[in-house]
Amino acid sequence: MRRLWLVAVVAVACSVAVAGTVFAVHAPGGVTPVLLARGTLAEDVKVNFGDIKIQTKDSVDIATLQVTFAPGGSAGWHIHPGPVFVVIQSGELSVWDEDCEKNTYGVGETFFEFGPEMSMLVKNESGTTPSVVIGTFVVPVGATPLTITTPHLCGIEA
Repeated sequence: MRRLWLVAVVAVACSVAVAGTVFAVHAPGGVTPVLLARGTLAEDVKVNFGDIKIQTKDSVDIATLQVTFAPGGSAGWHIHPGPVFVVIQSGELSVWDEDCEKNTYGVGETFFEFGPEMSMLVKNESGTTPSVVIGTFVVPVGATPLTITTPHLCGIEA
C-alpha cells in the first residue's frame, strides 16, 4: 500500500512538472503594448466613398497602440472587442487565422483583425529581431482594446 501511494505521488509530481513546462513554453508573452492615443467618437459615422465604407451604429472609442513583440513573442490565440487595423513598423509578424492559414507581414505591410468574430494567433517567429506594430482599435466606449484569450486552434501553439 505504501509503495502504491509513493507511485501515485511521483506520478502526480511528474504530471505537474510536465504541464508546467508545457504552459511555460507555449504561454503567450513577450508583448508590450503602449497606448499612444485614445478618444471617443461621440456620433455614429456613415461613410461610403469609392472603395471605402465605414459605419458605426453608436459612439465608439478609437485607440492607437504601439505594440512591441520581443523575439519569439506571441499574443497567443485571441480576439478583440472590435476590429483592428495593424501596420508593421519594424520586423515581421506571422498571423494565423481560424482556418489555419498563415500569413507573414513585414515593414509597411498591414493586416486586419476582425474583432470578436475571428480568433487569430499573432507571433514574432524571429529568434533575434523584435517586431513593432501600430494598431488602431475600434472598440465599444470604455472597453479595453487588448486581447481576450481564446482556445488554441489548428494544433498551433502560441
